[in-house]
Amino acid sequence: LEMIDESTAQFKQHATNDALAGKKVIGLYFSADWCGPCRQFTPELVNFYNKMNTRRGRKDQFEIVWISRCRDVNSYGQYFTQMNWLAMPPDEAMGPRGTMLGDKYKVKGIPSLVLLDELGEVITTDARNKIPQDKAGIGFPWRSPLSAVISTVLPRSLRLLIKTQIDTIKNNIIRKIQMLLQKLRPQPQQKAA
Repeated sequence: LEMIDESTAQFKQHATNDALAGKKVIGLYFSADWCGPCRQFTPELVNFYNKMNTRRGRKDQFEIVWISRCRDVNSYGQYFTQMNWLAMPPDEAMGPRGTMLGDKYKVKGIPSLVLLDELGEVITTDARNKIPQDKAGIGFPWRSPLSAVISTVLPRSLRLLIKTQIDTIKNNIIRKIQMLLQKLRPQPQQKAA
């Protein structure tokens, strides 16, 4: 969804990789028009987003993708006029894909803001509570000290290689455990004829 003017929006498809290219921090913002705390937090988030994207040396490195919890497309469009970032299409956000993302990042309620790094790794699932505590964004994006060191010392390509290797090992272990469990299950007895 892209704003044409202050009160009109149109749907415009973007490839995810293109839309998020060069972004160091990606926020997944779960909210809805019918939620009072969301309507209160959204203007604060807009100010924070603008402030973080105009910082010297960090210009335009932060992007947010809104994952709507609105009940219909009309409400979605009206609420989005208050935002100046990207949005997942309403049919996806309000459907199984939006639900899957909420489950993946353990979203318990709205508003919720999850921050990911450029590799898709979770920085924090509690950014919604961190923004009011750090309005100037001094600690943004609130990485753990260890992950801050890793992302500073290791280049992105090496972190991606390590992540791929770890994912492959993890998937192999899971597959072997599943095979072992399948062998340990009692097999149904066949009756002799």
